[in-house]
Amino acid sequence: MAGQAHYTSAPPSADAPHGGFRFTAVSPTARPALDALRPLAGQPPPPGTPGHDVPVAFAHDRPDGDAAVLTRTRASGQDYTGRRGNHFCHVLYATPGELAGLRPVELWDTPHWAPEPARHDGPDLPDLTPLLPGSAVGPDRVARLLAGLGDPGVRLLERLLATTLRALAGEGPGATLVAADAERVVDWIAAVSYALPAGLAARLTFTTYAARPQDDHRHLRGTLPDTAARAPDPVFHLDRPAEAGHAEPSATARFLAGALEGGRLDLLDAVADLWDAADAGPADSTPTGVRRLRAACALLAPGGDPLSLGGADADLAGFVRAVAELRPEQAVLAPDRLRDAAARRLAHRTAPLGDVRTALAPLAEPYRAAVLAGLLAALEASADLRNAVLDAQTCASLASLVAPGPPGRLVEEAPDVLAAAPATALHVLRRAPGEPRPAALRILRLFRQGLWEETETYEALHDLVQPREPERTPRLLWRRGPARERE
Repeated sequence: MAGQAHYTSAPPSADAPHGGFRFTAVSPTARPALDALRPLAGQPPPPGTPGHDVPVAFAHDRPDGDAAVLTRTRASGQDYTGRRGNHFCHVLYATPGELAGLRPVELWDTPHWAPEPARHDGPDLPDLTPLLPGSAVGPDRVARLLAGLGDPGVRLLERLLATTLRALAGEGPGATLVAADAERVVDWIAAVSYALPAGLAARLTFTTYAARPQDDHRHLRGTLPDTAARAPDPVFHLDRPAEAGHAEPSATARFLAGALEGGRLDLLDAVADLWDAADAGPADSTPTGVRRLRAACALLAPGGDPLSLGGADADLAGFVRAVAELRPEQAVLAPDRLRDAAARRLAHRTAPLGDVRTALAPLAEPYRAAVLAGLLAALEASADLRNAVLDAQTCASLASLVAPGPPGRLVEEAPDVLAAAPATALHVLRRAPGEPRPAALRILRLFRQGLWEETETYEALHDLVQPREPERTPRLLWRRGPARERE
């Protein structure tokens, strides 16, 4: 069950001999957590601003990994002594399970919010189950926002998502959202929340209004134009979307914003399915969740958009680690989707690939074969890529990826893993270091499968043998019948 509590300035009572700000009504589940809730329940107005001008502050916090705290704070004028500056904060205290299937921003107008504090000398508040979302926040609200703003709105969302993901990953500060109307702040918190898987959105901390934005450490914080000068960068002026924020959008942010703009909720659901399949539960860290999101987006991105997966450069080992982190077998990820993602990603590699066999080791079949197939497809499509990444170590590693069989021997009846990429196979086998005879025999076997013409096969064998035995001219007698390996 979710707990709740009311916090305001109230006169002394039998249970509270001293008047002032305190919890005036509490439910059973919230009572043990009052020490953790108290710092989140205060929301003083900014200096010089009359109480009635202070926006409602709706906030979501995660004081520890096992609890979510939602607060709604509004100015309430004078307290019991006649002093101005009183406020009423209604607190909801929930375990992650109570928020399952909900994004915290959906509770912006939940019917649970009380319009005024309960009588402090009355009975305890009841616990709440289940938590009910309101009706004001949903995907349609975000669709209307982006449709109304057009391209500037999408660009703003890209920059805001990039900033938010960096903040969630611990790679940068949170963002300040400046608007005269708190509803505009809710719009953009909702846009970010619906772009993220629900499990990651549940870790997004925010407030629709911070009187002192310079002291607020949530991922997203709203404030008024009058207090925006105090806010640390990055600052997003929501009333001027074309000028809001200067963060360079990441590829992941562009992908998510594009899906949301296009109404591709199915694509966002697919990202969430991959993310959920790899979720290790409440103890899983938020930075790890961001890495999984980046990986999921990279796997689903359309061709021509090389997303960052496993590092800034298209590192094979980093790609494989990111894929393994997604637990593709639990996500029931189609191997051909992984193959295509690997081909897109590795097509942008600019440095040698190194030991391919070791890099692929963290993946189980059929996903290891899928990544290898994607790699070979990328290599087959570009001679420049082959020249850039296939150094001696990589050629040796790829040449060692033969069909299963006795150690050191090729099994002629089994398919050769290089047969799907003729140009790559020839490049690899001609340049792999070591004894040339096994490579020459393999070239002949692949030749008999129709991979190459006679001329290029002769040239490959000539290059393979000639440098090692310059005094001899190889005799290639495949026209007289199948080549046979001499024992």
